[in-house]
This record gives sequence, C-alpha cells and structure tokens, in this order.
Amino acid sequence: MLNGDLLPGERLLTAQLSERFQVSPTPLREALHRFAGEGLVEFVPQRGARVTELSAADSRELTELRLLLDPQCVRQAVERPDETWRAEVKQSSDDLIASLGTSPHLTRDSEHAYRTFYVALTSTCESRRLRRYATAVRDQHARYRIATLDTVDRTLLAAVAAEIRDAALSGNPKQAIAAVGRDIKLFADAYLSQIGGDSGSKRGRR
Repeated sequence: MLNGDLLPGERLLTAQLSERFQVSPTPLREALHRFAGEGLVEFVPQRGARVTELSAADSRELTELRLLLDPQCVRQAVERPDETWRAEVKQSSDDLIASLGTSPHLTRDSEHAYRTFYVALTSTCESRRLRRYATAVRDQHARYRIATLDTVDRTLLAAVAAEIRDAALSGNPKQAIAAVGRDIKLFADAYLSQIGGDSGSKRGRR
C-alpha cells in the first residue's frame, strides 16, 4: 500500500494476498486489522477489506501532522551532527535528486530515495519516540506522494531537497526547517490541485 503496489479502493482478498506475498492467512489478517487501525485499510460490510481511498481530508491531516513532527525531528538531528550523519545525508540527497531527474521517471525509485533521505536526515534526532512517530506519519503520507510524483514539479522538489541538505550540513536548523515545510507543502498542493481541491474521496493515480 505504501509503495503503490495496491491501489486505493482495491479489494484485499486474503487468499490472493497470501499467495502473492507468500504469507500465511493468520498473520495477514492480523496485519490488515493493524492497517485498518492506521486508516490504511477499511472493512466494508459484506464486501471484506479494501485499501482506503485517498481523500483531501486525509491528505490535509497527514500534511498537518508532518508539519508538526518533521521540523522538530530535523531540528534535533541538525543540532547533533556526526561524520556518519553528514555522509549519509549527502549521499541520500544526491540519490534523491538523481532519481527525480531520471527520464523516464520511476516513481517507485524516487519514493524510496525520498524516504531514505529523510531517514538519514533525522537519524541523529535525540528523541527516538519523535523520530518513530515522524517516520510513521511520513510513511503513511507516501500514498499521496506516489499519487503526485508524476505531476508535481520534480525540478523544484530537487532544488528544495538540495536546500534542506545544504542547510542541515551547514548547521542551520531554522533554514532546514523552512525548506522541509516547503517540501511537505509541495506534495499537499500538488494533490489538491490534482483532484481540483475537492474535499471528498478521490481515487489516486499511480
């Protein structure tokens, strides 16, 4: 779901999923209920489980949560740098920027690079709980990034990623936080523009 393998609204049949992912039915059902608790799966009476549709309301909620958690996580990380962190932030940002510029663009690769960059960027955050919550929300937000990566201005995304990297490596948390906020809002604006700003549920694109 978080990688775009399962589309919004797609029915989740236990037998098919068990064969597809080589997982026995019992842990699979447990996983579906856990995903339901996170809002990623919904159970429809007499129809079973399905991937939750994308919606403007959900996008806004995840955006607001990211704007609360990621800046604080990045601030703490930037204030506790080490050489390993510097190297990983530099490498992961280079990989992200390169993936955004490929032609044809591969959404899966860019999404993987995006998550890797933020994991590296926040890896020295002092609060493990904050880092865990920020990562969880960022991962749930992946469905909206995947839905918009083919339409958002990827040149601008790459420029913002470079700005985040440069500010972080120069030890400027205020500038890094501002750039992180722009990054998050780029995806939020792209999704709302894609669905015409409607507050109802819409099917996302791959």
